[in-house]
Parts: sequence; structure tokens; C-alpha cells
Amino acid sequence: MKVIAVSNYKGGCAKTTTAVNLAYNLAAEEGKRVLLIDADPQGNASYILWKYNPNADTLLRVYGGKSFKSLIRRSKYKNLDMVPSMAELERVNRESDARGLDHNELRRQIDNIADRYDYVIIDCQPTMQFLTISALYAADLVIVPFKAAGFCINGLELMRDYLEDAAQKREYASALNYACLLTMFDSRTKSLNRVVELIEQDAYIIFDTMISLSAICESAEDKKVRKPLLKHRKNSKIAADYLELTKEILSVIEV
Repeated sequence: MKVIAVSNYKGGCAKTTTAVNLAYNLAAEEGKRVLLIDADPQGNASYILWKYNPNADTLLRVYGGKSFKSLIRRSKYKNLDMVPSMAELERVNRESDARGLDHNELRRQIDNIADRYDYVIIDCQPTMQFLTISALYAADLVIVPFKAAGFCINGLELMRDYLEDAAQKREYASALNYACLLTMFDSRTKSLNRVVELIEQDAYIIFDTMISLSAICESAEDKKVRKPLLKHRKNSKIAADYLELTKEILSVIEV
């Protein structure tokens, strides 16, 4: 079992889109047993893959002593389960210091179901609070989606600091690997030049795959649709991009 967290300190970088489509592609196209953990209190991944249920049990219950296994729900798709999220999950961030919660607990809970899944994907919220740091502590690989724009690129340095700190402090012994994923790429702009500069500086590991800018993402996540890209527009460029990313990740993480 491998754990992949999708995280960035900055919002609006296609984080949830990446988590949802990677999870679906691994399950539907590669036949992997996948669990998606929605660790973002906004619950957008839950809304796309499952249903909206304000009374659903979330990770909050784990920190109240409930079994992790009891939180798992079947998604709308074969081989793909999930731990949903709702707004109440934000309580974990607010109460973590006062309750002395342990950032390592999430990985311990995931290890309890290691025989059930090939991959666990964690969709993180765009803040570095307790839930996100716990996901970094739990991960084998962190995908950092980013746009090739000034503020987004500047945020990568801060994100790297958090990753290096998590790698040193977590009790999980495996190496914490991470790579940056260029999203919302528009070939008509100078964004590729910005990425080339980062590569030449050897500042960050960057996936070869680039995710195109596409309005199809918004339509796929519309409340009347709520589908992964392959189910919504199978022949679109962006659906092909996420398939390519899935295969690239497999080639790296399964060596």
C-alpha cells in the first residue's frame, strides 16, 4: 500500500481535481484498490465521488476514538472507497492543540487497513493546520499542484519547508518524496518558461506531465454532473493529461 497526499499551501491550484481524478484513474483504468480520504472540511472530493451527507462520519470521529474502518464508505465507482468530509471536520484543526492530538495518528490508522488497498489518496485543505500536516506525516509521496504564476511559484518554497519539517519529525520511517505538478497550463502564455527556469535551477522535482487549462474541469465538477473527467469527457485533452499523470506516478512509485 502506498499513500499519496495532494497538498499545496495555496488554494486554486486544482488540488481536489488532481486527487479525485488520480484516485478514479487508479481504480478504473489500472484496477487498483483505492481509498480516497477527504481531509478538507470543504468536502469537495466527497461531493464529487460520493454524496452530500451533513451527518456523515469524518476523520473527526477517529480523534474521538472511533474505528477508522467504520468511516469508510463505498463511492459511486468500482474499486474506489472513501472517507468523507464535511464542515465539522474543521473542529480537529481548532481543537488539536488543546487536546494534544498526534500528527502521526493518521498513518497509524491507515496502516490498520493496509491489506485492503493498494493506494490511499489524501485530499488536503489549502492550509498548514493539523489535518494537512498529519497527511504529510502519513505520505509516501506528496503531489504539489501549482500554477506557473508568480505567487504560486513563490509558495513552493514555503511548501518545501513544511515537507522537510514533516520528513524530520514524523515517526513513519519511510522517505517522504514529493514532486510538483504544473496545472492549468496554457500553452499560449509564458508559463512554460517559468517551469523551465525552475527545472534549470534544480529547485524542485517536477512531473513531466503537465495538466492543461480547461473549462471541462468546471463542468465535470458542476453539481448536476459531479464526475471524474474520464466519465465526463473521456476524449478531452485534460482527461488524457490525468491518465498520463497516473501512469507516470505508477512508473515512479512502484519501482
